[in-house]
Amino acid sequence: MTKTLLLILVVGLFPFFVFCQADSSKKARHFEQMDMRDWLIQKKWIKPRPVKTSFFLPVPIIASNPTAGFIYGLGFTYAYRAGKGSERMSSVNASATYSTKNQVNLNMKSNLFVAKDRLVLNGDWRYQVNNEITYGLGTRISPLRTGIGINGIPTLKDSLGDPLKYTLIRLHETGSWSLFKNFFAGLGFHYDHFSNITEVKLDDHDTLFAYHYNYSVKHGFDPSKYSVVGLSLNLLYDSRDNQVNPYKGYYGNINYRINPTGFGSTRSSSVLLTEFRTYLSFDENHRHILAFWTYGEFVASGVSPYLLLPAIGYDQKQRSGRGYTFGQFRGEQLVYGETEYRFPISVNTGILGGVLFVNGTTAASKGDNIKLFDYLRGAYGGGLRVMLDKSTRTRLQVDVGVANKAVGFYLGAQETF
Repeated sequence: MTKTLLLILVVGLFPFFVFCQADSSKKARHFEQMDMRDWLIQKKWIKPRPVKTSFFLPVPIIASNPTAGFIYGLGFTYAYRAGKGSERMSSVNASATYSTKNQVNLNMKSNLFVAKDRLVLNGDWRYQVNNEITYGLGTRISPLRTGIGINGIPTLKDSLGDPLKYTLIRLHETGSWSLFKNFFAGLGFHYDHFSNITEVKLDDHDTLFAYHYNYSVKHGFDPSKYSVVGLSLNLLYDSRDNQVNPYKGYYGNINYRINPTGFGSTRSSSVLLTEFRTYLSFDENHRHILAFWTYGEFVASGVSPYLLLPAIGYDQKQRSGRGYTFGQFRGEQLVYGETEYRFPISVNTGILGGVLFVNGTTAASKGDNIKLFDYLRGAYGGGLRVMLDKSTRTRLQVDVGVANKAVGFYLGAQETF
């Protein structure tokens, strides 16, 4: 328990130690936020153009995975303001990939402000013929992985994990209407259908470590397919000054989802999601920022199928758990926290910046009598940021996360949170 408390303190206070070491005694330099286009214009490599309120960035995707093979495809991020009278930033992230072993991943995640910012539409749509490595429930056992991961996907074989293959169809959409300033409330529809689930450990007749199969049989699920369909009540508070890259403000979300068998769920359940983020600036130009993110997901009643239990990397944008692979920690209850210090490298232009981060995860397992905060697993790392578009504050993300001798590399656009 002493180690757990120590790690919680490190997660919460680490950026303060870093910031306090910054030399704030130097005289303030002239600062004007610039982006890569400004730099190219200065070099006279391109001509100036009118400033836009939107930014579109295509991103090629190339990766390799032992189960999926060679992966290739294209992704994009699009940030924009809906029109006149809109003060909030909307964003869409989507990708399409295919692999040499017939793995398919089509997904679109959206956070849209429409009707003059009075309505928030939050979507997560996916079609995946996918693979995932799972390690059972709880955070008591932390696999001694020494491999390398890219964007949460391992690139090396892992004998400790149980690889799964499955087909997923997901349609999640939540609409929340503004009741008063910064506060929204609404309803959501959630559909998840898993099919064609196969388990490598089970095929190898290793039932002891066939985590998915054992859990499914114990709780009355067909190990090869199941569905979860439900409605949710959503409460949202959002005072961030920019939804793509906040410099200040608060974000809070409470989502309570009910999944009855009458709607098509294999077994009834209810799930509670709580999330909070805040951003603190330490100078008038917002060059030094301390950001906090925490969320908890809890199976409140009934039984949830294995692949829909709370897990790291299962948040909407799949950004949690830097340093670990998707789904490495899961359980009937999960609490995750992360803090990040964002600082300038190019102090006069703000084009190039850096981040340092630490995170912690705890998950419960009823079957193993593991409660939340009995075991806490942490990771740390840092990265670079490149301001691609100052009007939307879109930055290129290049991060390295370290967790228990494993290293993860992360490439993307926009901030982690």
